[in-house]
Amino acid sequence: MTLGRLFILILMTVLTGLTFPASNASGAAPVRPSIRFVKQGKITYLYLRDVAAYYGMRYAISGKTATFTSVYSRLMFTLDSRIMTLSGVRVHLAFAISRQGTEYLLSISDFQLLIDPILRSTALPRRNIRKIVLDPGHGGKDVGAVAEGALEKTINLQIATRLATKLRQRGYTVVTTRGSDTAVSLAQRTKIANKWGADLFISLHCNAADASVSGLEIFSATWHGTPPTGDKVLAKDRCPANAFDRENAYLTYTTQKALLDATKATDRGIKRRRFSVIRDITCPGMLIEMGFISNKAERQLLQQANRQDAIAHAIADAVDKFRVALAPKPTRR
Repeated sequence: MTLGRLFILILMTVLTGLTFPASNASGAAPVRPSIRFVKQGKITYLYLRDVAAYYGMRYAISGKTATFTSVYSRLMFTLDSRIMTLSGVRVHLAFAISRQGTEYLLSISDFQLLIDPILRSTALPRRNIRKIVLDPGHGGKDVGAVAEGALEKTINLQIATRLATKLRQRGYTVVTTRGSDTAVSLAQRTKIANKWGADLFISLHCNAADASVSGLEIFSATWHGTPPTGDKVLAKDRCPANAFDRENAYLTYTTQKALLDATKATDRGIKRRRFSVIRDITCPGMLIEMGFISNKAERQLLQQANRQDAIAHAIADAVDKFRVALAPKPTRR
């Protein structure tokens, strides 16, 4: 084994607890597949081929596209792109796929904090998910986005109310940052979650842009030392939410997939930015943009009870899946 391979195995074991064995041809004791790495500038990259082998997945390159496939998952990466798909869901990488000779490369940040938590939920930190804070964005004089008489603050509250009911029916304890059309500052929203000791924070919003744009997207906090989605400036400091980066990767992916399955909306992907409500929380959390109020068809859907119920139901299902993935293992007596 080369020193480079040995180093990366030690690094991954220390930082992420990787213990994914593979049997060797002789039938002797299991050995771990090694993952080669290379530095390009200040960024450490892993050989994409080795990452696929680590998960026991088939690896192929066609043109600028590299693919991992298994019975359960299909991952597609594009050279020089910060966008990939994982089992059909659009996922935004921190750094574009790079190349060393003929080998495609994935940043170690994207491996540790995005790909691995989604593919290996069994390696996520264990904790109970019981207390949930729902945050209907805007309120009071802050109406949020407006289009043809539709107010974002109203839609956010309506869906939050439906979601709170569904979560309580499933046994969760739920607090909302506002239960009526009142103004709540961004700092107050975070304070409510942190002071209460929430296990999960969900902020609900509607988007606005050009009338032709539609779709769903979910944000978690930008990781330390990486750029936010759509930007190139690195986040040089840590924020409280960074303690939950791996959990947030699984949470946002699972929720986006559930919402897409339920609504058949355009997939705008899982992204990262440091919005204050998800930056300063001391628990896993996400900000969901449930659709574009500026798009006529989507605006009409967002105001309909059946669409609101479908969104609430999908989020509740994702929360259930998240709770199960993080559930502490039973103690042996």
